[in-house]
Amino acid sequence: MNELRVTVGGQSHEFRPDDVVRIGRSPESSVVIDDPTVSRQHGRLTWGPSGWIFSEIAQGRTFLHGQSVTQLVISGPTELSLASPNGPSVWVEPVGVVDPYGMGHPGGQAGWGNGRIPRVPAASKDELVAELQILIPIKSWLKNPGWRQGISGLVIPYALLPLIFEILFANTANPQTPGWAYSLYIAPLWLLAFWLIIRPGPFKKLELTISVAVIAWLVIWMQIATAPIDGHIGEPNSLIAGLGVGFNEEISKALPILLVALYLLKYRSTKLSVKMWMFLGTISGLTFGVVEASQIYTAKAILVINSHPGDVIAGILQFTERVFVDGFEHAIWAGIAAFFIGLGINYRKQRLQLFAIGISLPAILHGLNDWCSSFSSPWPCVGIQALSLFFFLGYAMSAHTIEQRVRRSPIFRGESIALDPLSDPMSDAQR
Repeated sequence: MNELRVTVGGQSHEFRPDDVVRIGRSPESSVVIDDPTVSRQHGRLTWGPSGWIFSEIAQGRTFLHGQSVTQLVISGPTELSLASPNGPSVWVEPVGVVDPYGMGHPGGQAGWGNGRIPRVPAASKDELVAELQILIPIKSWLKNPGWRQGISGLVIPYALLPLIFEILFANTANPQTPGWAYSLYIAPLWLLAFWLIIRPGPFKKLELTISVAVIAWLVIWMQIATAPIDGHIGEPNSLIAGLGVGFNEEISKALPILLVALYLLKYRSTKLSVKMWMFLGTISGLTFGVVEASQIYTAKAILVINSHPGDVIAGILQFTERVFVDGFEHAIWAGIAAFFIGLGINYRKQRLQLFAIGISLPAILHGLNDWCSSFSSPWPCVGIQALSLFFFLGYAMSAHTIEQRVRRSPIFRGESIALDPLSDPMSDAQR
């Protein structure tokens, strides 16, 4: 018996040796597979001297046990996957070949005969190897294009970093080193969260260049200007001192965003969307928070742990809070400022007022937060941070709507190339 049985989706088809069996998406195929990933004429089964032979006849790929095949002799029950290792399955088997497991094929029923469990022959070495290749397809995994797409290829090294930190920094004498390591480790996670919240659009070469320039500027500016001014203001034990620190640090984060935006507008006639400026602002804020936490606060927490055994838990909590929250706090304040900078760049009539609001609003929130840190109760700080988050999320969710309203208002003048031109109301009425 040289017939062939082909089973797809529980439906079986039988063919004789003089048949040419075409498999594909085309309605004219012998075996139709209604799946967009499958080619119209994907594969072909023909009878030859060695038996039934499967051959690819299109660009669509075929896989056996996770490995790509272009031609294959069907010597027994065989499961082929079309288009990808996890694509639509086609079960091919010569009729009359004994199934060693007595379980039939996917389209039939298990052969229990007289009700007794059939005897399963011992698996050969080759069969065990084949089973392992099916269950643990390492070669297929290594060739999977998913490693080069998205973030899958970064998961393994990223997950191993804390263990590597433990090995590298176990004997370090510099208390700033763990702060740098873990702050930089957490920052990309916050950046990904901000990207998903803001959804600024395509991030291309220009945006990447701006990000690098902002980070470089801020790292230098914090050393030559921000830190000396903060030192002159002193601890924010009063409202005035807290606001002084707030304005100093928010100006530091907003300044590179503003300068880059003005440069692009004047010399390249380029405007970015308000959402993109907001996202770039979070990059500026994360940079500020990482530098500040690593150089000052996490180092202090480690010194507390080393010097005061009774305060170990407080020191660990302070270290953790700075690593996780410092960059996040600065990012949401800087994101609010950058939102208004983007509006000011795109709508020139109220440009200075928009810049002033963009600096003042986060600076006041920042100043109140720093002032609250001198209170005996931490709950006012929690309230200020919740209010800051409320503003940030509000602007992130309604950025497009706010920009449309600003554009329609007679208070503002100038059009943003980030939006389509508005229709002339008079023209609409005349129609």
